[in-house]
Parts: sequence; C-alpha cells; structure tokens
Amino acid sequence: MLRIETIQSEPFGRIGPQGPGGLMYEIGNLIAQRAGLVAENHVVPYARTVLSLQNGVSDMVLRFSNDELKAVAYRVAPVLTLPTVVVSRRDAPVLRLEDLSRLSLAVPRSFPMPESLANLAGLRVQSVNNNEHAVQMLMGRRVDAAYGSNLGLFGAARGMGLRMQEFARPLLVERQAFWLHLSLHRGTPELIERLGRAVEALQRDGSIARLYQRALEEFGDDRMPA
Repeated sequence: MLRIETIQSEPFGRIGPQGPGGLMYEIGNLIAQRAGLVAENHVVPYARTVLSLQNGVSDMVLRFSNDELKAVAYRVAPVLTLPTVVVSRRDAPVLRLEDLSRLSLAVPRSFPMPESLANLAGLRVQSVNNNEHAVQMLMGRRVDAAYGSNLGLFGAARGMGLRMQEFARPLLVERQAFWLHLSLHRGTPELIERLGRAVEALQRDGSIARLYQRALEEFGDDRMPA
C-alpha cells in the first residue's frame, strides 16, 4: 500500500461534496496506478505533509521542494513545472521586479524564494500560512503583492470568490517543479525506480500535460502564464 498525501490547496487538492479531488490528487493517483501500486490518497493541510513523511504516516507527496522536505524524503522525479509569479492588485500593479523595492510581499512559509526576489533592496517579506492567507493580505491592502505559483495563487483567489480580473497581470519570476517526494522510511531502490518510470511514462504520453491544461482552462483567462 502506497500512502499518498496531497496538499489541501486549490486547485491541487480539495475536499468537496463528491469527495477528495484536485490536480495533484489526480496526478498522484495516476502515478501509483502506472507504477502498479495500490494506493490511498488523503488531502491534508500543507504544513502537515512534511511531518507525515518524517513520522512515517505517509509515503509520498507531490510538492515544491525545500530544505525541510529534502531532510525527510527522496526527491524521486520532477512531476510538473509551474510558473511562479508576483501577483498584485489591479489598481496598484507591479509591472517589474524592480518595482518591488521598498514594497511588501506575502510569501507562504517554506515556499522557496529565488535570488531575484530575495536580493531586492528594501523588499519587506511577510511570511504567511498559505496561498489563501497571501491573497487575503493582498486584497486587504496589508501587503503590496503576493508570490507563489500561478495555479496556487489564482486557485486560492477563486476559492475565495475572487475573479482574475480583480488582479493586475501576473509578473513571471521563474519556473519551479512539483517533485515526487518519497519518505526515507519507504524509499527502497526498487520503489524509487518504479515511481520514477511511472512519472516518465505519464509525461511521455501527455497525461500530466493534459490535466494541467484542463486546470488552466478552468480559470478562463488568457493572462494566466502557462
């Protein structure tokens, strides 16, 4: 049994009237199926996934990587690369990275920040709990902009009843990969190889790309960087 945890964040993982779902929930199940493994998949709060891997409660999570995860899990394969963006309000757009100097930026805790942002003179980084918290801070005018993935920030906004048109055009910063992380407790060479081959096969036949494209189209806005 492969125990998967999916981050509870729109549109990656959700718990709805029809049960759990979301982009990474579906991709995680596809990977297990392609690897020929029986799996159970639970949607849990973002911060819990590291502890679950560390304590042996779960075996696998699809997430952006960071030092905390690297300490408790093997990075088996990059699954899906997403644009990371700076999002600002329509009435106070951030048009260039340099415009963030001496402004405030909401960044979810443990989200990896690139040097292009971290080294900006005078930038005030406000750590927040998750993408939803970042959007709340932005729309409440408590910060000037928010940083995260394209799907993560706009998915959080959509879940809060906001439309993309209420924001300025997102500013592309870089691209980061959701990695398949496998707990050190379960990471045998055989299992690592099986899961890695499964990811490669799903990328090769376009299965992951099709799910991503469907998630993008649900936003109905051509400003979304792909």
